[in-house]
Order: sequence, then C-alpha cells, then structure tokens
Amino acid sequence: MRLLYKVFQPILLPAALFFVFSCEREKEDRLPDPLYLVDAEIIAEYSAGEVIEMAGNLGLTTSGIEFLVKYDISVYRIVYVTTDTGNNPVEASGALLVPATADPLPLMSFQHGTITREEDAPSYFQSEQYLAALFYSSAGYIISLPDYLGYGASRHLEHPYEHGRSLATASRDMLRAVREFDMAVDEFNASDKLFLTGYSQGGYATMVLLKLLEQENDRGLTVTAATAGAGAYNKTLFAEYILGLDRELTYINYFIWVLDTYNRVYGIDRPYSYYFNQPHASVIENEGIFANTETNPEKLFTGQFSDGILSGTDTVFMEALADNDNYDWKPSTPLKLYHGTDDEFVFYFNSLTAYEAMTARGAAGVELVTVQDGDHGTSVPEYFLGTFLFFAGF
Repeated sequence: MRLLYKVFQPILLPAALFFVFSCEREKEDRLPDPLYLVDAEIIAEYSAGEVIEMAGNLGLTTSGIEFLVKYDISVYRIVYVTTDTGNNPVEASGALLVPATADPLPLMSFQHGTITREEDAPSYFQSEQYLAALFYSSAGYIISLPDYLGYGASRHLEHPYEHGRSLATASRDMLRAVREFDMAVDEFNASDKLFLTGYSQGGYATMVLLKLLEQENDRGLTVTAATAGAGAYNKTLFAEYILGLDRELTYINYFIWVLDTYNRVYGIDRPYSYYFNQPHASVIENEGIFANTETNPEKLFTGQFSDGILSGTDTVFMEALADNDNYDWKPSTPLKLYHGTDDEFVFYFNSLTAYEAMTARGAAGVELVTVQDGDHGTSVPEYFLGTFLFFAGF
C-alpha cells in the first residue's frame, strides 16, 4: 500500500537558518513543526534481489555484490525548504533511500553528477546514475540524494551550474529535512554517523557541502568522513587553463554553462558578444548553451575576455570565480579525493591543487587517490569501490 507522509509549514523564516538539531535524537522527542520538511512520499521500492539483478543487467559482476547487498529499499521523494541564489525561500526536492530495517544506520549525502534533463533528477529516480546509491543503501546506508536547484520541485528556476553556495545549501537543507523526517516517523533510524560523497559536479558539491558543514558546526550534521571524485574545485585555475588552450575541447558547452551561470548569478549581465566571437555569440544566444558551436577556446572566446582573465584585470569575473574556488582550506574531516590523470572534462589539476593546498595548511586526514591514465568515465569504478571501503572503516 502506498505510504504517504505529508507535512505543511509556513515559508521558511530567515531565523530558521540558525536552526540547530539536538544531539539527543530519541524517537519520543518529536518535532511537531518541522522547519524544512514539506513532503515525503514513497515513489519506488526495490528488493535486494532486484538490486543484484540490475547490476547484472549493466554487466557488473554479482559475485561480490551478493555478499554486500542485504536490505530491500524504499525510495522517497522528499520536498523541503531551502534558499535560492538570492537567499529567498524556495521549495526543492530529492530522493531518500531507506533500507528496510529497524537497526540504526549511517546517513549518507550523495551529490549527483552533471545532468541536463529534468527527468534525470534524483527525485524521479529514473537514471542509472543512481544505481550506485542503491548499492550503498542496500548494503546499509540511508541516503539523501538532493536534486539541487533547478530540478524537481524547483524546476521553474534555472539550474545554477557549478555555483558552490547553492549546491551546498540545497544539500545541507535536505539533510536537515531528512533528520526531521526521521524524528517524525518510525520508518527508519539514522545514526549520528554522516558520510558525504559525489563525483564530477557531485564531487564539487560534496566539497562545498563539507566546508559549509564544518564552518557551521551543526551538532546534528557532523561529518564522519567524505570522498569527492573529479570535482572542479579550482575554478580560477580552470578558467585560466581553458582560455589558454588552442585545441578542440569535447566538453566546451559545459564550460560555457559555468560562464553563463556566473554571468547571471553574480549580476554581471554582460552580453554574449562580450564573451564569444561572432557568429558564435549569436548562435549561443539563439540556441542556448548547448548549441553546436566552436569547440576551440582560442576561436570561441573574445580576446577581450580571455586577456582579462589571463592577466587578472577582469576583476568582476575573477571575483565570481574566486567565490566558487573550493580547494584552499583546511578540512578536519577525513577526506579522500579521487581523480584520473587523463580526465578531459574536469582536469586532474583540480584535485592535485586541492590536495597540495590542504596538506600545506596542515590537513592530516586528506588523501589523493590518483587513477593513472583514467579519464572522467573510467575512473568511476575506483572511486565507487574506494568510497565503499573507506566508509566501511568508520
């Protein structure tokens, strides 16, 4: 029978952002008026056998998986309150994976990689990208999978691609909503352990989420350990590197997407003709960021824009890049970075410079796992297995 749990509350007040969860999370201490949770509804159910079968259909070996996968899974669509890029209250959504057991289990926030279709958002749970989350969950994790802004319940908004602050707050506020849901019902029991992980855009989202949670020191959201795979942590160096290249780049449209996001979110509002040579500026303006356009940065971007970034004189855009840099800080949480040396989507130097900067600041718990000759896709298995084994040690 379809299980429906629904909570309605007034739009989030600014004061609610200072909400602190109690470390004493007994089930009898209910939250009658949740600040974040709006709605929770089961949208799918999977048996442990189905998870194993799905792995086989994708060509994955099932011999080891059969030993690890043990719980049936219920998938909830969670709607919750967060803030948009202008710090205004907005409803967002995501998927919550709950193993069928009354035992306390660790909570994991799994930040997804880049998606370009609405139906691939976690809250629809239709993409094979989330099969890894099913594996983790069936092995014994309650998993929070935020959509981010611009998908699901917030699909009326433009997705702020690679905007660090909104990725972090959307992910954090879903965790808050999950904690509230946990205390309101008897469907699951999340322990105090909290793990963070993600790959590609999810790797970057994980890094900004980790930094935010460490800064806020919320007693209900203390991170046990984290992994981040192939994230673009060093936005400033990334932009300088791209603009210094004179060769075709397969993923140029995603770099255009980042530029377009920062131009909009930071109120820079320059015309496309400032950034792109003609006729490419008109093509992108008329057909969108995924238009079939020039793929060589030397030919695509105007000299005015390139020179401004490479010389550091374009202070407005450089400030936007710097605001999204997330590599030069000192995490106290055990953290593993995964990256392939031949990654042409998110270049390896992003993880390398993060590791070097963090260790230089005295971060003793940071490790860089380098996948030799791995590209953006072939490095995923080592990240996936490594994350599982790493978290199992806590």
